[in-house]
Amino acid sequence: MDTQFSKFNSLGDFLRAFRRRKIWFLLPAVLIFSIAVIFALVLPARFESQGVISIEEQAVSQDLVRSTVTSYAAQQVQVISQRVLAWENVEGLIKEYRLYKHKDGSDADVTPLEVREFRDNVAVELVSADVVDPRSGRPTQATIAFTVAFTDEDPVQARDVATELVELFLQEDQQDRSEQAASTEQFLSSEANRLKDELVELEKRISRFKEENEGSMPGRDSFNLTTLQSAQKEFSDLDNRIQALSKRRIEIAGKMSQINPTAPTMLASGDLVMSATDRLKALQTEYRKKEAVYLENHPDLIRLKREIAGLQAETGLGSDVNDLQRQLQEQEQVVAGLESRYRDDHHELIHARRVLEQIRESARKAEKESWGTATPVADNPAYVLLQTQLETINSDLLSMRNRQKELEQKINLYEELLKRAPEVEREYQSMLRDHKTANAEFADIRAKRRDALLAKSLEQEQKGERFELIQSPLLPSSPVSPHRPAIVFLGFILGVGIGAGLSILREITDSTVHGLNQLAELIGEAPLVAIPYISNDIEKSQQRQKAVVLIGGVILLVVAMYFTISSLVKV
Repeated sequence: MDTQFSKFNSLGDFLRAFRRRKIWFLLPAVLIFSIAVIFALVLPARFESQGVISIEEQAVSQDLVRSTVTSYAAQQVQVISQRVLAWENVEGLIKEYRLYKHKDGSDADVTPLEVREFRDNVAVELVSADVVDPRSGRPTQATIAFTVAFTDEDPVQARDVATELVELFLQEDQQDRSEQAASTEQFLSSEANRLKDELVELEKRISRFKEENEGSMPGRDSFNLTTLQSAQKEFSDLDNRIQALSKRRIEIAGKMSQINPTAPTMLASGDLVMSATDRLKALQTEYRKKEAVYLENHPDLIRLKREIAGLQAETGLGSDVNDLQRQLQEQEQVVAGLESRYRDDHHELIHARRVLEQIRESARKAEKESWGTATPVADNPAYVLLQTQLETINSDLLSMRNRQKELEQKINLYEELLKRAPEVEREYQSMLRDHKTANAEFADIRAKRRDALLAKSLEQEQKGERFELIQSPLLPSSPVSPHRPAIVFLGFILGVGIGAGLSILREITDSTVHGLNQLAELIGEAPLVAIPYISNDIEKSQQRQKAVVLIGGVILLVVAMYFTISSLVKV
């Protein structure tokens, strides 16, 4: 016999199964629905207050004044949001408005968990709009505003904290933009001062370089070359003149050697009288000849010595060294001639040798005495004329040679200047390029600094791109969470679904035969007679007791869950 049969052949089978499994359906359905209702009733209401801040463009055209704060709006909002929600600000707001555990006025330190919860209760959302990019002309999305909201169980605190957050956003934006503009201006000012000092130093270097290389600077080549050629030509001309004057001096010196410096004196009778100088020379010659023959006390030697002393006192001259040298050479020739003819004991040779020694001794004495003696004054007109010409020539030669030395130095100088000119020009051009670059950078920085000053004034007067409050946070009239009807409805659907599922699962897994239809399907034919189950009073009483206990247990369970959930929510 086949034991398999269908449990749900009609709607009646479903209804009968529901009556049999109503406990399996009602118990989970009631429990889940009760939990949902408890959550809907117990969860505290949370109120949200939000303000709207628009991102305004700068009031002055960017063609006239360009702001130095160039970050994107979304980026600016994110940066300021991080600053506003910094630990110090959040800690101050929690203590000021007595949030979370500080509702009772406790001065305990703010915990990281409270800071995290505060940040979670803050919502910053960007508001974008479709705009046309003025530079590309293409449609794009731009951030035109953003909202700042705060959620709390107390609507007044939600509004107050949201208002404080909005003020912090506005203050931080203004402070941030002012600091950026001031920082930019300060940086450009320092750069301008640095470039100015660098430019001044370059100008000093160029000035020193010009002073140190004045003759080799660019543009002086033609002048230096002309000056060099002129100096070389003058040097060559002087050299030719010096050679000519040197020849002339030799000629004049030769003529002077043939003329007696002193002219003889002519008497009224027409006779010529020797000058004192010539007489002195003649007496000195005679004295040396007789000195070799006579003794020192010979009357002639004494007379000659007296006359020589008088003439020396008259002329101021000593012995003529040149004349003695000439006499010494002549006497040496005489001695040499006698030695070739006579023996050493011949009286003429002995006398000539004695005269030679006397002349040699006189020459030595004359050389010693000649240092302090004056030269004879020339009075021969022909000699004086030649002497004057010789002195003029010597003076001209000295002047020309000095001029040649000056020209030689000048030539060396200008040759060195021309030699150094290419290197000097390279260095000078390099310095000029550095000066030009530094000057261009300085002009560019000065222009940027002027723009930065205008931008700084723009930000200080709040004429630049800025945050502007267009809607202050309001006192919320209704909570934003929890959505109680939705929770109850969701709990009802979930309870019915789980209860129905459990009931069907229990019915499917039960192999007991219930009803005539299942029996007929099982045995293959309808039964002759069906007698229903008849409950007695005891069974009915037991069923009522079970129902009361079940209902009471459900109520107690719901109450317990209520208090449990309430305590968990408060925590």
